[in-house]
Parts: sequence; C-alpha cells; structure tokens
Amino acid sequence: MNRNRSVRAFPRLALLISLPVAVMSFLWLARANEVTAVQWVLAFGLMFLTWWAYLDWRERGRPELPMFAMISFMYFLYYGIPLFWGDLMITTDFAPRGQEVSGEGVTEALALAFAGVACLGLGTKMGLGRRLTPRNLEFVALKRGRMSYVRFVLVAGSLLGFSDPSTFILGAGGRQAINLLITLVPLLAFAILFRMYLKGEATRVDKILIVAFLASRFVAGMSSGWLGVFTSLIIICAALYIAEKKRIPRLAIVLVVLFTLFFQVGKEEFRKTYWTTGQQPTGRLERLQFWTDTSLAKWNEAIDDPSGETFREALSPSVNRLSLLTQTANVIDQTPEVVPYQYGELYSYMFITLIPRFVWPDKPSVNDANQFYQVAYGLTREENLEGVSIAVGVLTEGFISFGWIGALGIMFLLGIFFDFFQSTFLSKNSGQLLISLGVVLLPQFLTIESQLAAYLGGIVQQVIFTLIIMLPAMSLRRRMPRMRLPKWRYAPE
Repeated sequence: MNRNRSVRAFPRLALLISLPVAVMSFLWLARANEVTAVQWVLAFGLMFLTWWAYLDWRERGRPELPMFAMISFMYFLYYGIPLFWGDLMITTDFAPRGQEVSGEGVTEALALAFAGVACLGLGTKMGLGRRLTPRNLEFVALKRGRMSYVRFVLVAGSLLGFSDPSTFILGAGGRQAINLLITLVPLLAFAILFRMYLKGEATRVDKILIVAFLASRFVAGMSSGWLGVFTSLIIICAALYIAEKKRIPRLAIVLVVLFTLFFQVGKEEFRKTYWTTGQQPTGRLERLQFWTDTSLAKWNEAIDDPSGETFREALSPSVNRLSLLTQTANVIDQTPEVVPYQYGELYSYMFITLIPRFVWPDKPSVNDANQFYQVAYGLTREENLEGVSIAVGVLTEGFISFGWIGALGIMFLLGIFFDFFQSTFLSKNSGQLLISLGVVLLPQFLTIESQLAAYLGGIVQQVIFTLIIMLPAMSLRRRMPRMRLPKWRYAPE
C-alpha cells in the first residue's frame, strides 16, 4: 500500500518541480547579472509557489479564479525576473546614474518576498475570510429585461471618457465620482456584456459594443501615454475567460507580454514629447502613430545590432518597470539604522481614503505615503515631489512599519481579505453582477507595487458607487443576507 502511494506521489512531485526547474534554468543560462545559489533558490521558491497554486486550483475542479496563483506570479515577476535581467541599481535625485544596492540586501529582499507570498497563501487557506461571506450572494442580481441600461452605461461612460472631461467639473469633492464614471463603471458594463458573449448569449448589438469599447479604450489610453489602460483590459478579458471556460487563455498571456514589450520601449520618448516638452496637442491617432513608430524604430535597431547590447537595452525598461527588488533591498539596507520603523504611521492614510472627498474635499492624498518613502529613503528631493510618485508595495511598506513581523503580518491579513473577496465576488454563487465587478477590480490587486492606502483604501467606495449606478438594472431582494460568523465552541469546565 505504501509503495503504491509512493508511486502515485512521484509523478505529482515531478509535475510540481518540472516547470519551475525549466523556467529557472532558462533564466540562469540567459542571466545578465551575477546570481548566487541562495538567490536562485529563493527565486525558485517564488516560481514554485505560483505553479503549486495553479495546479491546486486545477485539481480542485477550477471552482473559482486562481487568484492566489495570479498574485503570486506578480511577485515572481517583480522580484524573480529582475534578479536575472534587471538593473540592480536604484536611481535617485542624488545619484542620477544609479546607486548599487548591496548583495545582502537583494538576498534578504528575495527572502522577504518568498516568506510574504507564503504568508499570503496561508491567509487564503485558513478559510477565515470566507466565513464572513454573505450566505445569499444573489440578493443583488441583474434583471434580464434591463440589459438595455447596461448597454447605455457602457456607451455613455465610453463617450464621457473619450471626450477628456475635466475631473474637477463637479469640484474637488466630485473628482473621484467623475473618475469612476469614466473608468470603473463602463468597465463593469463591458465585463457584463463580454461574459454574456463568452456564454453565447450576446446579441449582435452587444458584439458591436464590445468591439467598439475595446477599440476606444485602446486609442484613448495609448494616445494619452498610459500603457496600463489597455493592458488592464486584456487582463479583465482573460480573467472573465478563465471564470467562464475554466482554463487559462495562453494567447491572452502572450498578447499582454508582446504588447507591453513592444510599446514600453517607446513610452519614455512619447511622454517626453507630449508631457514634458509641452508640445502642442495633436489628434489621438497621430499620437498613437508616433508611439507605434517610435517603438518600431527602437526594436528594429535592437534586432539589427549583432552585439545584442541594444536588444538588452530595449528589454531593460520593461524589466525595470516590473521590479520591486532593488527598492525593497534599499529599504532593508536603511531600516532601521538610517530610517527608523514607522510603527503603522503610513497606514493612517488608508482610513482617510474611506471618507468620500465630497465630505472632506481637502483630505490628505494617498500619495502622502509615497512621498514619505521617497524623501526618507533618499529617492526624491522634497522640492521635486510634485513631478514624481514612487510606490514601494504593501510588502515593503509592512517592513518599513515593523520589520519582518510587519511585512509577514500584513501579507497574512491580505490573504484573509483575498479569501473573503474571492468567495464573495468570484465564486459560482456570486451572480453575474458581483462576478463581473470582482473581475474588474482584479487588475488593482495585481498592481502589487501600490502601497496599502492605494491598494485597498478605495475598494469600499468603488463597490458602493458602481452598485448605485447599476441600481436601475438590478433586482433587489427584500431579504438581506446574513454573515456567516464563526461558531465558537466552548469546552465544559
């Protein structure tokens, strides 16, 4: 019996380590940096956690989105990939050419990332979050006969966003509402229609609206210099596909990678031309063509260079853009010897974000947490804060507050939150509206470089605001759900 179990366990073990070993071997052979054995093992651990989480999701019958696997993969991208291909220098106002971080700091940063992701997974596995999920998740549901309103929201929100309205049209207090109207609300309407398309329930009008929305978001985002607008849209489409078809859309993953790599090389030139130098505004299509031509020229130059140096320089912006490794290493090198622990001071901004701006128009910005980090750790001079905002991520922010205990503790609590979020918004019982809303919010959780105030602070407001906008298309049931609170058992004395 034991021998049969060992035989069955061996293929599973081989499956668990085969892909991580293959990926890490390729990265080792193609590395541009010196990597120690300990650093390789820690990066392997990040890849292993991602692969294990995906296999676990697949073997459990794919009941929900593999949310932990997706977030874990982002930590591998931000910490594992830069170890091999990234620039292990941190650029500051005081060292424009870059300041090298210590090898010990890089190793500890990798260890912190691995331990943090493990704690995140532990938080999701504990099941504490889903105990707080309402029993009846379909107490808010979309009415089939009111899909015309969803289409109206999609068209109106798209036209409003494409017209570049001033976000201060309703004053400082209404700026957040305008932002949600032109970003999150039409995305929710699009997600609902796209999910209907995947189910084979979309009408011809729905298909036209889906294509038109994708095209308009692509042109609007790219012509404004924001690469993440369309990238987030691809991620949303891929997540909806996974939720409906229960399999990974490999083509979408390849598309995100190629799209990002191609346009990233020309982003700096585009922003320098249309943002910094104050060039006279041109048409959206002209700006898009400028970005495309610039990126194409840089890639042609990279391919024609036989030394490969230009090719590595072309990849560098994409790798360094998706990197928290050097920033975390820099924080570890300076904390608490140079910068003392903050003991949760930066988290005060998160509670401030829960207050709507129309109630407190002059409330502090969530960027205040970023600005403290930039000044305290020597990245930006105080007089230059208006021109740049740099975030360090929730993991490193926890280290800034309480060291290792703070970093691992906040990741464990985030795991509990993600467990609640997934069982509430992304389960099979959530209903079409909540699933679509959960998927639309997903790219925000994959942006792991945000600090906690920006990462979670606006979630409650976003959910409430979008549900209010969608009220005309909803069927509210009179019986409100009750929370599934934990049952405590007391042993007799």
